[in-house]
Amino acid sequence: MHLKKLNIGIIGLGHWGPNLVRNFATNNRCEIKYVCDLKESNFSRVENLIPANCLKTKNAKELIQSSEINTVVVATSASSHYPLVKMSLIAGKHVFCEKPLTLDSEQDKELYELANRLQLKLMVGYTFLFNRAINELKEMVTQNRMGQIYYLSSTRTHMGLVRDDTSAIWDLAPHDVAIMNYLLESLPERVSAVASSPLGLKYPDVSFINLLYPNGIMGQIHVSWVDSNKERILRIIGSKARAVFNDLDGLEPVRLFEKGIGIGSQDQVNYGEFKFLLRDGDIISPKIELHEPLKMIVNSFVSVVLDEAKNITDGFFAYNISRTILAAHRSIENYGCPEEIKNS
Repeated sequence: MHLKKLNIGIIGLGHWGPNLVRNFATNNRCEIKYVCDLKESNFSRVENLIPANCLKTKNAKELIQSSEINTVVVATSASSHYPLVKMSLIAGKHVFCEKPLTLDSEQDKELYELANRLQLKLMVGYTFLFNRAINELKEMVTQNRMGQIYYLSSTRTHMGLVRDDTSAIWDLAPHDVAIMNYLLESLPERVSAVASSPLGLKYPDVSFINLLYPNGIMGQIHVSWVDSNKERILRIIGSKARAVFNDLDGLEPVRLFEKGIGIGSQDQVNYGEFKFLLRDGDIISPKIELHEPLKMIVNSFVSVVLDEAKNITDGFFAYNISRTILAAHRSIENYGCPEEIKNS
């Protein structure tokens, strides 16, 4: 049956839930029918965003099995995603799930295969792929503005917002893995990582992760919950130029530095030595019309369900990110030894 409107139930009104409520509520092709949270006090956070007749419950199963809805939005802790998403799909509901899909790549695989088998849409909230600045970087890569890409390096640090249900790696690094996979249109073949827990937590709260992509392209990711300097920076280094994305810079989020170094052609080589060519040029700050990425991904999800639009952050996309994060954790347990990621 072709749907004309999404009747939505949202589970989880904590940290990220109200933002999802706001964006679904302002989409005229959606109606929020049900909201769910274990804490009574959290309902007041969305009181002015939901319709007066919107139902409220502390029971997720009640929401999922309601005939009032055809779509479930999951915005709970990562450890609860798997049972909630699975229950929703079995109940015949389309699902939008906050990232990561689960903390287990095999569970990811089970969920995306279940969604495909039931002909339901499953989308995971990797919002940076809907960030106009990241889209600008993608265009630069496609247009070969950086030349041959040597490596990518990202830093995602802050102090606070420490979680007790997962690691800083699961909390922060999936964003950067998603961005790198998207920009390179490939998956890492090998992962190595080191980590520590200076706060004495059960899970690591700081980590350095190294990725090896096809064609020898390297990726490095640094994540931390204990750095007083908040940073959200991605650098792409190429033979022609260096591109920098600073998510905390609202005026110039992307800058292209037309400086690079490469090896000269064979006829320029003298005395059996390579001749390196240095390039110098302008610093370009493209004009980017910024929009809230969460709004963009919500609108995309609506189009995926109602218009059969392409789903670029589906369950399979999430599965490949989980495989990378799990490989990083295995490497940490093996004192930084590289872990292979086999094609699936």
